[in-house]
Amino acid sequence: MSAKETLRELFQLYEASKVICDDAKKKVIRGDTSFAIRIFPDSPKTKKMLQRRDKQDFIDEHFDTLKRKIAEHYMLNIIATFERMVFARIDNTYGEIKNIVKDEYDKRRSRKNRATPLYHSATAFVKSRDDIRNLSGSRRILENQISQGSSEELDKIIAHRNWLSHGKREDVGCDSNLNAEEVYEILMKLIDEIEDNV
Repeated sequence: MSAKETLRELFQLYEASKVICDDAKKKVIRGDTSFAIRIFPDSPKTKKMLQRRDKQDFIDEHFDTLKRKIAEHYMLNIIATFERMVFARIDNTYGEIKNIVKDEYDKRRSRKNRATPLYHSATAFVKSRDDIRNLSGSRRILENQISQGSSEELDKIIAHRNWLSHGKREDVGCDSNLNAEEVYEILMKLIDEIEDNV
């Protein structure tokens, strides 16, 4: 399955999860208490709130929180899938470039009177996946492959992903107004840019 197909499938699962959440909310609002007890945290406060006439705010808050958590989960999953695709591309490119460097250095060395400084270390000058380690490092490699606007959008996604995956700490990444739909669209566009410039 291609990277775009995988992202599309993840996004469809996200959309389905939102529909399931909306349907569950409707069921709770209609008064299905046995269903509500399974969906809400099991606590005396929950049981008391669900029996009140003015329970709508309590239900809305719960499902808004649930939908936000679902969006965060899928956002992280979509970004991780994109990251795997980028690393696969980097691994392939690394192998190709390493072979080119080795072949060209071999040709250069075989010519008479041609200096080949650091001949045995030449391929070590090529960055590998171990040198890059994360999506931020990948972004630096992709700078000349993608548009400036896409690079800036990817920076925002990386900062937001770091913020989410590190427990929403302010000292790691930052919150963003990007939603899961926007992240999906940006990453699909980035895949196009990466693959179109091959």
